[in-house]
Amino acid sequence: MKSKSNNTEKKRKKENANKKKMGLRNRVPRIVYLALLIASAVLVTNRGGGFSYVLFFSVVLYIPIAFIQLLYTRKVLRIYQDVNGRLLYKNTAVPCQITIENSGMFPIGSINLIMDKKITEFESNFTEETYSFLPGENREIDTKISCKYAGEYVEGISRIKIADMFGLMSMEYDIPSPLRIHVLPVITDIAVAKINRLFEEIAGRRQLFRLDKDDIAPGNELRKYAEGDPLNTVHWKNYARTGEVYVRIPDKQESEMLTVVIIPDRDTTIEKHDYMLEYIVSIANLFARQSKPVNFIYYSGGVKTYLIEGYDSFRVFYMEKLTEFGAIGKEIPSDAEDKLIAAAAKAEGAVAYYYEENGLKSYVNQKESYN
Repeated sequence: MKSKSNNTEKKRKKENANKKKMGLRNRVPRIVYLALLIASAVLVTNRGGGFSYVLFFSVVLYIPIAFIQLLYTRKVLRIYQDVNGRLLYKNTAVPCQITIENSGMFPIGSINLIMDKKITEFESNFTEETYSFLPGENREIDTKISCKYAGEYVEGISRIKIADMFGLMSMEYDIPSPLRIHVLPVITDIAVAKINRLFEEIAGRRQLFRLDKDDIAPGNELRKYAEGDPLNTVHWKNYARTGEVYVRIPDKQESEMLTVVIIPDRDTTIEKHDYMLEYIVSIANLFARQSKPVNFIYYSGGVKTYLIEGYDSFRVFYMEKLTEFGAIGKEIPSDAEDKLIAAAAKAEGAVAYYYEENGLKSYVNQKESYN
């Protein structure tokens, strides 16, 4: 633990030292320009002459020329990003291609690509390179990208920095077409201990929920066949004996039932969102392994529910439903929590509340609250 803390401190000091070097490097051209401007002004005042005036006006006019150069570079520079699919796994490297192009008629240069190092990691360190392009030239970068957090967000190259030829002026801006993808969380057991304790309490209080399952064996009660009934429910012996088509009515099974209400945080961080997704998947995986049903109530453009009964429904939940939990920074209505709690009040059995802000806070059953 101490070694990890020391490594973090060394990394922080190294980053601060690099920032100081970059700050000094950025100030040098401005200091040189200011010195040159003062020197040329003194030369014009004391000596005059054609050379002095040419030098002075060249220095003065460089500022608007450099600004026009920046605007031109921004207009003609194109950048495209692509990954193999838009659904990735956390901390798993996948192939990524980045294309940079000069679509203009004049050369451009002093271009740097910026990524959010907190979120994204590339296999190569091409972001430390400064790029220059001739008219119509392009460059393709084949690398691999991995994402440190689960959730939906913009990753990869997020911003571009351009500068004039001497580095006197610079401009930084968001790329027009960012790479927005969804990153699936790692399936772990971080919620197992707490959920097992909670589930034992529920079972001890005999909180049972009667659940109709379509995939269970047919029961003994019969009714006449209706169009659309599955053939595997037809009572063939009865048909052979009477000539009438009847189907078996599936038996109702009693199962211990838990409903998990996911309360979103309007001011969440990417770390909290990542932890929430991992925690929720941990709960879902636990119940799927034990063949016990668990119902999730969440908000995505309105209150939605999803019931997990086994691995098939768990796979759908993991691969599809998690993407509905919202992207970082996505607007959440102020009444979303009230609507979720109102929906949970109609649920049978026990209800557990998972708050994105501070985790699994409580569960409620028969108007009792356990923290």
